[in-house]
Amino acid sequence: MRIRRDIVIVAVVALSLGAGVTWWAMARSSAPNTTLSQAIAQTPSESVDLSRRNAIVAAAQDVGPSVVSVNVVATQVVRERSFFDDPFMDPFFRGLFPPRERLRQVQGLGSGFIVSPDGYILTNQHVVTGATEIVVTLMDGRQLPAELVQADEITDLAVLKVEAEDLPTARLGDSDQLMIGEWAIAIGNPFGYLLADRNPSVTVGVVSAIGRDVRPESGGERAHVWSGMIQTDAAINPGNSGGPLVNAAGEVIGVNAFIFSGSSGGSIGLGFAIPINRARRVLRDIVEFGTIRRPWIGLHLAPLQGDGGGTPRGARVVRVDPGSPAERVGIVPGDVIVETNGRPLQSPIDWEGRLLDLPTGSGMAVIVERDGARLEHTLIPEDDPLRQAQRIETPYGATLVVLTPTVASHLGLATRDGLYLESVDPDSGFRRLGLHAGDVLLALGSERLDGADNAQTLIDFLGSGRRATLFVERNGQMGRVEIR
Repeated sequence: MRIRRDIVIVAVVALSLGAGVTWWAMARSSAPNTTLSQAIAQTPSESVDLSRRNAIVAAAQDVGPSVVSVNVVATQVVRERSFFDDPFMDPFFRGLFPPRERLRQVQGLGSGFIVSPDGYILTNQHVVTGATEIVVTLMDGRQLPAELVQADEITDLAVLKVEAEDLPTARLGDSDQLMIGEWAIAIGNPFGYLLADRNPSVTVGVVSAIGRDVRPESGGERAHVWSGMIQTDAAINPGNSGGPLVNAAGEVIGVNAFIFSGSSGGSIGLGFAIPINRARRVLRDIVEFGTIRRPWIGLHLAPLQGDGGGTPRGARVVRVDPGSPAERVGIVPGDVIVETNGRPLQSPIDWEGRLLDLPTGSGMAVIVERDGARLEHTLIPEDDPLRQAQRIETPYGATLVVLTPTVASHLGLATRDGLYLESVDPDSGFRRLGLHAGDVLLALGSERLDGADNAQTLIDFLGSGRRATLFVERNGQMGRVEIR
């Protein structure tokens, strides 16, 4: 009986195990479907969701609505080469046959960001160069025509204005407080209207360096001053120019300007932005005073030549403008500027950058080395003499400035009097004569052009249809243009 009872117990246990195995197998076979449905239905846990909403995400969400795409229609002057462009040809014959030029319309794009609820926008000057039409597109899809308030080639900054209210704005930070290695977020519209949606792109890196001085490109009529720039490895793509560079607190610390690119044209981790404190000063001058108040000291500097393998510090004075603050304190050519406001001076580009960032009305303490002695001077900047010079607006789409010795020295001209051609419209009659901004008109035939009365004589003559020879200085070289 005991053996039979044991057999019954074993059989019950076996049946129970079998049923359990069968249930486990059935449950396992159906588990994937149950798990998949649960995975589809479930929502992220609160802890995961919070971990994704980091400072970078918050900064992009804060600044993104203020970023705009800047679409530009610009007029470009295309010069057609001819036989008479030969540099070895006699200037007389080149003057008889001025180069032929034609105008063409081109489209461009860039980025910008709104800095006031009533529609002021910061962007790069090179984004809007030659613009005849500007349209900005907001992240919500609105397209608004924009007016160019003013552009500044020296700082590569421009201010636009749209007619709107209660616009989203970007918070401006303090670029003097930047730390190397902190997060840097580049926001912009890299391909503008080529993308179907209007959301700006976000790229992330760090502040790689601050206070970078970059040599300007040669060949331009007037170069940008790339001094004190912010370097970042956050990718700045085509169309990002003019957009904001943002820190992890959601504050704009710079205006994206340009990159060093590789052979393919893409980013190699060397992007540069204009410090926001410089942009803020330019913005304030344009909005409050209608023009950029450029501090003028009257010094023109050149790099020092290094001895051995060391890098020289400082910059040599090569010219002092007559009547300038620098002349009044006794600085002369040959002096070496080694320090400004307690900071060592590195180069002439460094000097230009410090002038750009100098608050209006503030003095500058400089240390000068002369024949082994160190001299200290306090310079009180004055307004740019070119801005104060007498101007004549012509009916031919050009602006003339009456030169004085001070203005001529300030501009680095070989002559000390004449009529400086400050600006020329693309379709101006002056341009059809082969003249360009920066030329100096010296004489019309035998009559010198050195005052406002002479400027009016020139204007009257151009409307008369008569012939004469116009003598011109360009880049230190004398030439002549035949008016026919």
